Amino acid sequence: MSRPTGVATSHSLARLGRLSPAERRVWRAFPLGEPVDLRVGDPSVDDPANADTWSAERTVRGEVIAALLLGACPATAGAVAAVRLAGARITGELFVDHGQVSSLLMLRGCRFDGPVGLDEAVTAAIDLSGSHLTLLSAYGAQVHGTLDLRDTVITGVDGRAVHADGIRVEGSLFASRTQVTGSFCLINAQIGGQVTFIDATLRNSEPGGTSLNAGGMRVGRSLLAQRLETLGELRMPGAHIGSSLLFNGARLNGLGRAALHGDSLTVASEAFFRPYPAEDGSQPFTAKGSVRLTGARFGADLNLSGARLDSPPGHPALHGGRMTVEGSLWLGSGFHTDDEIRLTGARITGHLDLVGMDSPGALLTLYAANAVGGIRDDLDAWPGRLNLDGFTYGPFSRYAGAQGRLHLLKRQVKRSDNRQVGGFRAQSYEQLAASYRSLGNDGEARTVLLARQRAQRARLPWWQRIPGHLLDLLVGYGYRPLRAIGWATGLLVAGSCYFSTVKPQHINAEDKSVFNPVLYAADHLIPVMRFGQSDVWQYHGVPAVVTVVLTVLGWTLGIAIAAAATRTLTRN
Repeated sequence: MSRPTGVATSHSLARLGRLSPAERRVWRAFPLGEPVDLRVGDPSVDDPANADTWSAERTVRGEVIAALLLGACPATAGAVAAVRLAGARITGELFVDHGQVSSLLMLRGCRFDGPVGLDEAVTAAIDLSGSHLTLLSAYGAQVHGTLDLRDTVITGVDGRAVHADGIRVEGSLFASRTQVTGSFCLINAQIGGQVTFIDATLRNSEPGGTSLNAGGMRVGRSLLAQRLETLGELRMPGAHIGSSLLFNGARLNGLGRAALHGDSLTVASEAFFRPYPAEDGSQPFTAKGSVRLTGARFGADLNLSGARLDSPPGHPALHGGRMTVEGSLWLGSGFHTDDEIRLTGARITGHLDLVGMDSPGALLTLYAANAVGGIRDDLDAWPGRLNLDGFTYGPFSRYAGAQGRLHLLKRQVKRSDNRQVGGFRAQSYEQLAASYRSLGNDGEARTVLLARQRAQRARLPWWQRIPGHLLDLLVGYGYRPLRAIGWATGLLVAGSCYFSTVKPQHINAEDKSVFNPVLYAADHLIPVMRFGQSDVWQYHGVPAVVTVVLTVLGWTLGIAIAAAATRTLTRN
């Protein structure tokens, strides 16, 4: 065997045995950091998927590469040592667990027959782009640079493909166009730069398996996952994204579980789940399974315009309970689901945008939610079922009369069965009335409050509705005070005409006053004020009953007018 260039310990060479020609090339190139390219130049032949057809001259043992990385051959003075190898079939295992690796590891377009082990290792940058692996294990590793997995294929072993829990990468993690079969684990990982899964495919069809498990992960910059395709739950609970989160055009399938589990997720800037434009038409963000964002926080807009969500029965399509959005929440422009959009307790600093929503069969739950900046909507865009109890909001961007808005309140679901509309929530009417008052439109506000009384009355047994019907007929529950004046005038005229045809009895025979039917009717119709006729004249029989009815109606009208006047003075 010819001795490789560079100083190497005899112990290392004895342990490795005879080096093949390809291994000698790698050994000689390492001290100078020179590249070794074993590819033949034909893309179809050089495809790592066809490595079984490669000649033996392209084979390098994993233990040889590990020995170089762990110091078996020192760098040449004035050069930066590195393994730069392309187009090799790497046999055996490549383990540098717990090792200190100061050299760059670049293995592009290679085929690994065995696993790659970097557990608890401290390494320089790692580039495995375009390679085919069975398993990458980097538990607790520290990478002083980038970790490049672009265009890699990782077939996985026993449901595990990438095991990098607790990894710390000072640079970025690039995994665009990677194809992974098994779980990609990044629990509590710390990535200083950005993370990319653009056009990646992550599949884990194991029962209860996860495609990406990144709970507690911290990313210094953005997480880019445009057109990502997953099979198996994508988990990001408690993750922290230092800038933007992009899932435009992604297709997530939770296989019966949540498509995206992002409880307590924090995104410092905006998050997009929008369609991705393409030459043959845009590709929408789709999720088969719940998109869980319970307790999540977004520093700017959360945009799901045009998204298409489909969840299993009994699970919300979008679960954003207690979610905080410092910008606007966009659920329009063709956003579609037939399931529940649950935003219980959500707080939206900007506006809630529903313009163009296409979810007539959905249930929109805004229980105790708050849209501080108001609502952008079309009346036809709201889903067919609503739960607006406790929902508070700022102004509507597009004005619509009370009758149009009241039609939406009729879509409120019943508390006993959220599949049926016709429920009643008093707060929803109060909030809508307050919205009109803030615009100075007190007439529309009174229309809303009158509708609230009627809706509340409809829930009572028929015999308890009678007083309400009477109040509604006379004065519209006090919200139509001018109606009371009309009734009072009509009753005064009718009473005067009636009493003019019926002769009363003198209470005091010595009194010589003349009977006046108008003043007598006014005595009984107008509360408090007295005109003296009822003190001198009286009726018996049917006319007496008429006076009692007139008195009752007079007090009813008087109380209604006083209540309406009080509300007006209080507001002013």
